[in-house]
Amino acid sequence: MNERIEQIKENINKRFPKEKKITLFVVIGLIGILLIFLSELFESEPKDKSYELPLSLKTTEYKKEIENELTEILSQIQGVGNVKVMITIEGTSEYVFAQEINTQQDKQSDSSSESFQNKYVIIDNGSKKEALVEKVLKPKINGVIVVCEGGDSLVVKEKVYKAVSTVLAISSTRVCVVRG
Repeated sequence: MNERIEQIKENINKRFPKEKKITLFVVIGLIGILLIFLSELFESEPKDKSYELPLSLKTTEYKKEIENELTEILSQIQGVGNVKVMITIEGTSEYVFAQEINTQQDKQSDSSSESFQNKYVIIDNGSKKEALVEKVLKPKINGVIVVCEGGDSLVVKEKVYKAVSTVLAISSTRVCVVRG
C-alpha cells in the first residue's frame, strides 16, 4: 500500500512542478469555498422558519374536514337525500409537549421533603431546536346541525342522530336535524 502512495506522489511531482502545485491547491480551495457559499444560497428550507401548525390541524380546516366527512357519510343513509352539515367548535388545536420530570427527596431525621422540576424535551432539528410534541388535542365540538330532505321523517332523524352522536362522541342533544 505504501508503494502505491509513493507512486501517486511521484506521478504528481512529475506532472506538476512546485509552483503549479501551490496554484492548484489554492484553486481547489477557492472552488471548495465557492461551493459552500452556493449551497447556502440554494437552501431548500429557510433555517429561521417559525414553528407553524400543520395545515390539517388548523381550526377552520379541521371544522371543514369534519363537515365534509359527515356530509358524505350522511348522504349514504337511506331516506336522508341531499344533506348539509354545520358544526360549531370551541377553542383551537392544542399541542401537548413532552416533559421530563425530575424529583428529589430530602430525608432528614424528623422530616422529609420532595421537589419537582419539569423540563420540556427539546430535539435538535437541523439548525433549530424544537419542543417534542407528545400529542395534539383537537377542538371540542359543541353542536351539529344537519339539514336534509328526509329531516321530517322520525326514522331518518333517529338514524342521523345516532350516526352523528356516535361518530363525534357527543350527546344527541347537541345534534339538530331539520328538513331542508
